Amino acid sequence: MMRRRRQALHDDEGTIMLLTLGFTVLALLLVLVVAAATQVHLQRMRLTHVADEIALDAADAMDLDDYYAGRVGAPTDNAVVPLSPQLLADIAEQRVPSAAARAGLPPTALVSAITHDGRSATVTVRTVVHPLFGIDALLPFANGVTLTATSSARAY
Repeated sequence: MMRRRRQALHDDEGTIMLLTLGFTVLALLLVLVVAAATQVHLQRMRLTHVADEIALDAADAMDLDDYYAGRVGAPTDNAVVPLSPQLLADIAEQRVPSAAARAGLPPTALVSAITHDGRSATVTVRTVVHPLFGIDALLPFANGVTLTATSSARAY
């Protein structure tokens, strides 16, 4: 009887080590997933900053040659010179690569740069961010996460 009890006790040896190893692997995977999600969120914040910067630049865009030659429309009731949709799009297109590089973003594209009312510039930019570490838990995002940011700025 005593021998059986000792044998039963010895059969459980090493189970705690296996359990500890399993929980350690699970905790490490959780940390990696949270780190990847945090990285994507930080890239989204950087993309939003880039959209804000480009919208401000586009809202301030004015063709000075046309303005001084008198080819720009008269200011509105609040003394605002109307925005040119073509110039707004050109300025935004020129500034996207440098703004994205300064923010540390991967290649970023301008989706649209428009003005609805002639006073506000609305800019939309897009990039694809790849989560950290390439772990299998993030396999659904292996092709990256597409981030889009839109920002508006008003010319005064």
